[in-house]
Amino acid sequence: MDLVNACRTFTAVSELGSMTLGAAANGIPQPVASRRIAGLEKQLGARLFERTGRGVSLTPFGRDMLASATRLVELADEMMLDADSAKLRPISLAVPTACSRRNLAVLAASVKDRGLRVDFHSVPPGQRADDLAGRRVRALLRAVPADEGTWAVALGCAHRSPLMAPVRIADLRRSRSRVPGDDFELAGRRLRLTSEDNVPHIRDRIRRCAETAGLLPYQVVVDTSDPDAVAAVLSEGDLLLCSEAEAAELELPWVPLIDPTISRGYTLAAAADEDIALLADFAEEFADCLGGSIVSGPRRRGSATVRTHARTGRAASAQGPQIARSTGEAP
Repeated sequence: MDLVNACRTFTAVSELGSMTLGAAANGIPQPVASRRIAGLEKQLGARLFERTGRGVSLTPFGRDMLASATRLVELADEMMLDADSAKLRPISLAVPTACSRRNLAVLAASVKDRGLRVDFHSVPPGQRADDLAGRRVRALLRAVPADEGTWAVALGCAHRSPLMAPVRIADLRRSRSRVPGDDFELAGRRLRLTSEDNVPHIRDRIRRCAETAGLLPYQVVVDTSDPDAVAAVLSEGDLLLCSEAEAAELELPWVPLIDPTISRGYTLAAAADEDIALLADFAEEFADCLGGSIVSGPRRRGSATVRTHARTGRAASAQGPQIARSTGEAP
């Protein structure tokens, strides 16, 4: 027996004093209402109504049970309202500050088409991990080594003046002599890293390469403020380590960094597997937001599907699902 609907019919009939009117108020036929009342009486072990020529009236037992039945119906209605609210609650997602606002809007629209909502929090890598661990967000794009990620973003150098060729770290060494015809002298310039690249797998590798190439310690700068890093590029002629998409948004010329060749890696992490499953179908939109491409999966459990990135057309390698449940550890 459906106890909630039986109690709903019981309260309606008792209020209106008629089985027919109570059935109409519940939107059910009168025979169905009668069967519900009979089933409830059988379940409770006593009669709830006295049948009269003019309708029905509560028995003493029915009057005693009415308050409990009313509370049950009210709690059921409240639960359904809570369920509707929970389904409308957005998934809070921590994303890199470098993500394109337009592409985030496209992602939000795609998610909305599936009946979901996403609330974006643009913060640096360490704060993203802290926010997930502290339950301030439900999911994040975690910074990982590129070969461990679902998405990869190639990095290069942006500058206020056009650069004629890809950059090598060794090009910044002060001892490098100027080549006649160079449009821009790289020797002695500093390389600025934004907060997004202040993670060990990028920062430490750049520093090791710089040390091997003979750069001075101050020539690799990790800025605590991204605007300060960009300001140094504009005012002092420094180089900015960034993606091509970031350089385009800043309206700065960009060339690849080829020695070392380095990329950001990202994977989706969440406190609950359900949130991962909800977001896993939007891999293409995430790639656009990051300004990169899909390099591994994502594959849903039990699926061997290999995804491709629409802009590059390159098949993604199937090396196991890189979208994983979060452990709450910082990158």
